[in-house]
Amino acid sequence: MSPTFTRSDRSPLETLLALLDLEPTGADVFRGRSEPALNGRIFGGLVFAQAMTAAQATADGRPLHSAHAYFMRPGNPEVPIDYEVARVRDGRSFHTRSVLARQGESAIFDFMASFHENEPSPVHEAPVEIPAEPEGEEYEAGILRALRSRGIDLPAEKFGQGPVQILVEGGLEMTATTPRPPELRAWLRARGPMPDDPARHAAVLGYVSDLLITVAGAYPFDFRLMSPGVSSASLDHAMWFHEPPRIDDWIYVVHDSPVFKGSRVLGRALFYARDGRLVASAVQEGLVRNERWPSAANLRHRPNVRGTPT
Repeated sequence: MSPTFTRSDRSPLETLLALLDLEPTGADVFRGRSEPALNGRIFGGLVFAQAMTAAQATADGRPLHSAHAYFMRPGNPEVPIDYEVARVRDGRSFHTRSVLARQGESAIFDFMASFHENEPSPVHEAPVEIPAEPEGEEYEAGILRALRSRGIDLPAEKFGQGPVQILVEGGLEMTATTPRPPELRAWLRARGPMPDDPARHAAVLGYVSDLLITVAGAYPFDFRLMSPGVSSASLDHAMWFHEPPRIDDWIYVVHDSPVFKGSRVLGRALFYARDGRLVASAVQEGLVRNERWPSAANLRHRPNVRGTPT
């Protein structure tokens, strides 16, 4: 489910950028804060973006090219997160960093990152047909529509808007029951000016990449991720940056899901600039449980929220 922002003196984008401004608290240790998502926890995309920011702070300006992470425990938005960075390797071409996120004595998130300057080479990239103009249903409108279809009349002003505008082609299906192919396409763009810092653009794209990546995995079935009795959680997330993205211009995203098996769904996303350049890719495995399935009968059930697995 979407993160929500409660401060009235800042826009959602300004709030996110402030949350990415981590506080150094020791040698390669950085402290981050958060605001609660609607499920009362920390949005996983924020932890991913903050860990990326902490690693970037130790990489001597070298751009990030890949990041791999595991979500281990749910985060408490009332408690600061400490990001402990280990300088695993500083090579001539590549830097490697490990980041462990803790709240108190508990590790909640594990992150690895690699940094590399793009070198001259020939190029091939998967082509895509990009629509002439961005259009689609606003992400927040789709979530509210799903909630209202289940009798939850949450006011739009309480739900708020995210820092990145998302337009979902054909509408966002979160409670539908008609099977369809596992693909979802969307447009993304920051809801305001961004600093001219490639690291910040990459972090914001990493933040938003967690929202839709496994949604299409439920499309071949008669349920969706916000259907009654369904719960979902991010397990791990990986992202590759093929060139520096610009999140203050529209990015076109193609999501698909090649497999759903063992209550785990694999989601993929390709991020394209408007001129067709493939700027980033992501893959995530998520856990999906449905109380109708026999295997879920004896598991603690948290309905209709995205969080960390039990």
